[in-house]
Amino acid sequence: MTPLPASDLPLGRRPGRLTASSAQAVTTLIVVLSVGAAVLLVLLLAVQTRIPLSDLTRDPLAIMGKKSAPHLGSLSNLGVLLWCMTASVCAFTGLRLAAGAADRRAGVFLLVAAGFTAVLMLDDLFMLHENLTLRFPQGDIALFTLYGLLALGYILAFRHVLRRFGVLAPLLAVALLGVSVVADLGRLTAVMPGNWPWVVEDGSKFVGIVLWAAFHLRVSWISVLPEAQRSQKSR
Repeated sequence: MTPLPASDLPLGRRPGRLTASSAQAVTTLIVVLSVGAAVLLVLLLAVQTRIPLSDLTRDPLAIMGKKSAPHLGSLSNLGVLLWCMTASVCAFTGLRLAAGAADRRAGVFLLVAAGFTAVLMLDDLFMLHENLTLRFPQGDIALFTLYGLLALGYILAFRHVLRRFGVLAPLLAVALLGVSVVADLGRLTAVMPGNWPWVVEDGSKFVGIVLWAAFHLRVSWISVLPEAQRSQKSR
């Protein structure tokens, strides 16, 4: 009797493949460990900084009390959501492409983009560069320089992929984010009166985030579309 090819075997009997129940158990374990680590980190942070635990678990607007309003920081919050969405889509798409043989270069590109986007999201969400300045006088300059070098390395390392999908949007996004960084480092809002300095600093950053998100979401969609079409034809 001729043995069946590995691709024709049921999922649970394929060599080197997890069964459905095993995959579910592994996923559950990863989720539980991640949540446990996050809770433990918050508890340690509360003890280390002597900040009330409720101030680390509640929404910032709730901590502000009556002075707060739902729309405070709305543009910044939207930017963080775009960072998060972009990082998530790039990560899942990159893992899918990197695991196959169709377009591994695009998969690696998206995985790197996901990691870099996640770093920028965390900085934006927790204001890391501003908190770093409180401890080190030139901390924000050092961190922004690092981001700039990472962005330059990202562009040079994946220039062929960028040419393939269009280089204008990511370059413009990096340029606008750079304008926001220069305005921040130059303390534009402190030396110029009115709202225009805030429009320059925060507006350029938000438009840069939108362009960054739109480009990488488009790359993700274009990259998985041929695979989806091939899968549909094979049915």
